[in-house]
Amino acid sequence: MMFAFQNYIINHLGKFFVESPSVQMKQIYEDMDQETPLVFVLSTGADPTLALDKFAEEMGCKETMGVISLGQGQGEKAIQLITESQEKGNWVLL
Repeated sequence: MMFAFQNYIINHLGKFFVESPSVQMKQIYEDMDQETPLVFVLSTGADPTLALDKFAEEMGCKETMGVISLGQGQGEKAIQLITESQEKGNWVLL
């Protein structure tokens, strides 16, 4: 069904509306500020971790970027990491 929807959109609106644009982390970063977080909405198989890790290194933030998986029982630890990172101005990858 998904392919049928894609074909319909391509035929009636154009390919632009079904293709994911290539975006660089630097472009995304320029749209952020202290009150505008970056949230990735991912599809199956997508993983921006390597790109984010590389960009954090380029920006000199890799050593202070907190990373935590949101598995079972990690909620409180994540909240603590976010709170500490807000105070210090560090990055967090959940």
